Amino acid sequence: MTKLLHILLVGSLFCNAAFAQYSLLGADAYGRANSLVAVSTFSSVYHNPGGVGALNHSFLSVGYLRTLPVEGLHTVGAQGVFVNKALNIGFTADSFGDKYYRESKIGAVLAKKMDKVSIGLKMSYLGVHIDEISSRKTLLGEAGMVVTPHRFFSVGLHLINFTGAKLYGDIKLPTVLALGVAINPSDKINISSQLDYILTQKPRWRWGLNYKIREELALSSGINPEMRSVHFGANVFIKQYGFCYAVATHPNVGLAHNLTLIFKFNE
Repeated sequence: MTKLLHILLVGSLFCNAAFAQYSLLGADAYGRANSLVAVSTFSSVYHNPGGVGALNHSFLSVGYLRTLPVEGLHTVGAQGVFVNKALNIGFTADSFGDKYYRESKIGAVLAKKMDKVSIGLKMSYLGVHIDEISSRKTLLGEAGMVVTPHRFFSVGLHLINFTGAKLYGDIKLPTVLALGVAINPSDKINISSQLDYILTQKPRWRWGLNYKIREELALSSGINPEMRSVHFGANVFIKQYGFCYAVATHPNVGLAHNLTLIFKFNE
């Protein structure tokens, strides 16, 4: 019975485009309701490969996300970006699920900044395993860009699944076009907004706010009307080390927790 409930629960979420909210790592983004398509940040390796090209330091990080109130159903992973003169190179490796259902993904990012435009490409190898039922693998492609015409604002675009990846028969994973704008009213405040558009479905908005109290400390908040969730986060950096934590309230599943530990180098 436990196995069947696990599979039914995860399967119903997997068929919903909002499923990505249960598996995307990056606590700095989660604290802002994952609205950072137009912001270059540590989480860009997940939320827009175009933002990776604008990063000016290398880093390695590990992340943990627990959203669903089911034992074992959480996401863990490692990420990193290596900054070079020619190209910035990033990677992701993460896994969601338990012994009954497991979704694993390994991805590589190539990105470059040219003047005010940063572009990036990500290819991921995605595998889904349902214990004693099926195992499927596919190649998922993503492309994105972040444009910063002025230091007061930036715009972002992220296309997910341009490869038309499938897992079961002729059923494709959703192809998502994410558009966003980020505004900087001051050096301490950043306001982000993002619209996700899936063919045949209504657009979905998300908003976020980041306030930098000092260089080492920032607080964030966000709202996701589609998921009916409110998000809060805190980012602390001490020299090369970063600690990002975010929590969200979901009316159907309770509190969600997202933690990212970061080590920066080659600054």
